Amino acid sequence: MIFAFLVCNNAHMNMDDDYQYIVALYQSGTLSGAAKQLKVNHTTVARRIQAFEKRFKVRLFERVPKGYQLTETGKAVLPDIALLKEQQRNIERKLFGQDQLLSGEVNIALTPELANDFVVPALNEFNALYPNIQTNLLIGSMHKDLHAREADIALRFTPSPSQDDLIGRKLFASNWGVYASDDYLSTSRAQHRVLLWELEFEADWHNKYLPSSNVIARFDQLGPLVTATKNGLGIAKLPCGLVDSQQNSNLYRLDIPVKPSIWSLWLLYHSDLKTAAKVTATKDFLYQHLSQFSLYFSGEHSRYWK
Repeated sequence: MIFAFLVCNNAHMNMDDDYQYIVALYQSGTLSGAAKQLKVNHTTVARRIQAFEKRFKVRLFERVPKGYQLTETGKAVLPDIALLKEQQRNIERKLFGQDQLLSGEVNIALTPELANDFVVPALNEFNALYPNIQTNLLIGSMHKDLHAREADIALRFTPSPSQDDLIGRKLFASNWGVYASDDYLSTSRAQHRVLLWELEFEADWHNKYLPSSNVIARFDQLGPLVTATKNGLGIAKLPCGLVDSQQNSNLYRLDIPVKPSIWSLWLLYHSDLKTAAKVTATKDFLYQHLSQFSLYFSGEHSRYWK
């Protein structure tokens, strides 16, 4: 009943405008977190929430030591707001999926490494084929929610897609190897310096194969880890594709057996977008372009240190 009151007495309100501030503050718990999520100033979040509460003479949030939490009134209306947001996303996604024009924007979520080394170099060719499609690269390590239309297409390294309503095309497996620079390998040392990736699925690999070693750094991004290895900081376990596809690289692979990788590169998109012409053109181009690197990611082009 509370929700019906809100709708009837504020029919002019833009749901995607005001309601998004309520949802963001609930999800983040802080004004700064909500502002970051919505890409606005934190004072804007506070002002919009206060105006909403004043308009309906209710309090949706209360201050707590760590930020904000919902009042009982807020808890009562939040499910309805979330349902409306979900319905709106469904409508927008289905309408977007019927678009047969080879023009407009396509949002692609991908990692920095894929963007820099594999996708950005192909954008000239894509633009020549489809000059009226604008590609927006959403670069980062956090997964975008395709169901919520945070992106239209995702290029994702994952063991398997986690959402049932996504259509996935597996490009290739991403095998890993142990690498070091020629300068590092040319230097005699009593103890090896090991560099680790934060999400390494075989965290103790160096203990098995390099018993005389010491972990000197950890990285939560693969790009800086590759750079540190190139600079001779130490030995690292890396995706073969990120190393072997680079010409004139000073990195060499060591003949060390490692556990087979669980990661593969997937191209993902929501099933509602399967008939959208611009999405189809973009995903087909990406699939064809990236498939040529499969042998690099398999490790078949690795240069071994002798």
